[in-house]
Amino acid sequence: MTGSNSFPRTVIAASAVFIASCAVALQLNDYYLYVVTIGAIFAVLAVSFDVLLGYTGYLSLAHGALYGLGAYSCAVLTANHGFGFWTALPIAGLITGAVGAIVALLSFRTRGLYFAVLTLGIGLIGHQLFLVFDEVTGGVGGFVGIPGPEQPDWLRVSPTAYSALLALGLLWVTFVAAAAFVRSKLGAACLAIREDITLARALGIRVAGARLAAFTFSAVFAGLAGALFASMSNFIAPESFTVLGTGFQLVALVVVGGMGTLWGPIVGAILLTALPEALRVAATYSLLAYGVLLLVFVIFAPKGIASLLKAALKSFRKAPRPAPDATPLRREVTS
Repeated sequence: MTGSNSFPRTVIAASAVFIASCAVALQLNDYYLYVVTIGAIFAVLAVSFDVLLGYTGYLSLAHGALYGLGAYSCAVLTANHGFGFWTALPIAGLITGAVGAIVALLSFRTRGLYFAVLTLGIGLIGHQLFLVFDEVTGGVGGFVGIPGPEQPDWLRVSPTAYSALLALGLLWVTFVAAAAFVRSKLGAACLAIREDITLARALGIRVAGARLAAFTFSAVFAGLAGALFASMSNFIAPESFTVLGTGFQLVALVVVGGMGTLWGPIVGAILLTALPEALRVAATYSLLAYGVLLLVFVIFAPKGIASLLKAALKSFRKAPRPAPDATPLRREVTS
């Protein structure tokens, strides 16, 4: 684990990338701005999910439902109860975090495959509830008329550009918060749990508290991502929060990007958001491409894109440099 003295450098680097991304985004048209927004939202999901999967070692398949809970919470608060977006956003995150904590308390009674199966069941139940409570969620027809985020008068950009800037801003907040979490004592405890839970208990680590904190952290940011998605889309439906859809995609983002790296899942989110757009002319093969890509990385690069980039950078640094030609110097000395 990187020392705490590297955290300021991490924040500076993340801020520089954020500013550069915003500058580039403002030059794009509405279509590409939409792709950037969706990519940033899924990157938020991937980074927060990596705290649970990559750093703690628990595969949750309930995060599609938690993502949906954040979206529906924001939709109900803004459309039905007159809340502004900036008020509804943190409330949606807190609601999702509270439900996530309850899910964690139930799920952590199991481990390994049973944990994944239990969270799968919870994810399926959550999706079914979105369909059943149609008076609140709109059911199969979806929730229509969600107000967009309030835009300040001094920021003279299009609504699409504003949504992209918000998504990039939320991604910056998520990354910095996740970096702080994994460098904290809780993050160290989560790493110990991932490596050997029995040894972690023997060392006096409070396993239950660390696991609960990781799951709750992940759930809060899943809810924030869902709230932003709802306000940006102005319409949501249960099909956006399925286990086989969002749940599977989250696992793919983290595995392909690189578990336990934080920045790797962002790369995975960029790649796997751009892929369906590139395959839009052949949408039938989009899911097939997801599966093939995941299979290739699991077999040939199990540590994801992050490990490949690190290896390439390490090889570049170790590459021998050509020695300077000393012949002209010898001639000059001789003369």
